[in-house]
Amino acid sequence: MSLRTITILLVLATTTIITYADNNNVNVLQTSTPLHVDGLVAATFTPFDADFKIDTSMVQEQAAYLNATGVKYVFVSGTTGESVKLSTTERLSQAKLWVQLAKQYNLKTIIHVGADCLEDAKMMASNAVEIGADAVAAMPPSFFKPATIPALVAFMSAVANEASSLPFYYYHIPSMDGVIFPMFDFVSGMNENGAKNFAGVKYTGLYQYPGFMDAARILGGFNGKYEVLCGRDEMMIEALAAGIKGFVGSQYNFAGDVYNQIREAFGKNDLSTARKIQLNAINLLQVGASSLGKAQNGMKAIMNLAVKVGEARLPNLPLDDGMKSTIKTGVQNWCTDEGNAISAKICSEL
Repeated sequence: MSLRTITILLVLATTTIITYADNNNVNVLQTSTPLHVDGLVAATFTPFDADFKIDTSMVQEQAAYLNATGVKYVFVSGTTGESVKLSTTERLSQAKLWVQLAKQYNLKTIIHVGADCLEDAKMMASNAVEIGADAVAAMPPSFFKPATIPALVAFMSAVANEASSLPFYYYHIPSMDGVIFPMFDFVSGMNENGAKNFAGVKYTGLYQYPGFMDAARILGGFNGKYEVLCGRDEMMIEALAAGIKGFVGSQYNFAGDVYNQIREAFGKNDLSTARKIQLNAINLLQVGASSLGKAQNGMKAIMNLAVKVGEARLPNLPLDDGMKSTIKTGVQNWCTDEGNAISAKICSEL
């Protein structure tokens, strides 16, 4: 029998098996296609109206603005998106809307599905597949915390398996959820016993030990199988030097073009320019962070200068008019001193 004949028979056999499985409701093994995140991932704001109901009319403007500033991906309903303040129904609605708009504005979608309730997380992961998301991510439960790495691997795998056709990222943010393990050890556990669609770690705790050392070991190990996404806007140069290519952050909502200029300068080995622009970006971050314990509303206040997203839900208290004015003046001063020199789109919105 010729090689060509064998190949044809194998193709026919595979097609027959898949057709039988589909027609008889048999689960067919699906494999995920790696996303290989390379660029900026905006951790999107959830837009609220004056009554703190989600205002879906604002989302399209957000998507258009991100596209205009060179953002390539969105991270929906994460920390910036106030996921823990949203009902499951609201999160499902946000996910569906962003997936629909992302196709129109050339964006890839990573849907955060993490929840303290495993069944809620699994349901949202399954829904992400149904609506056509590009990937899912989840932070761990933060009340009944996983006490060991095997427990964390088991929980995350249960969630990831509900979206087996999509890449799954673990959302590591120990400052918020209190789940503190070396990520290299966790990735090793997922590699040995975890869900097969595990793709890597959104590493927000890079500034905490073992941080960058941990990230370097992940990137350098496992034959390059797993990604690390940087979750600290202000540490882009450090992350680039460590070999990280994907960046998830809140500032990319309104300053994606600024951070893309850091990436461009670094790619040209122009570290002097990269450092200068990163310092400029940090100064803009400080404008929002200056809102005295109300940083989430501080970031939203900056975004509201370009695209309306409302204010954060309780328990975040709203900014008074004086603080809003201070932030607007701070951004205007930043634009005069630094932003205009590096072609920041937000400066043209004021």
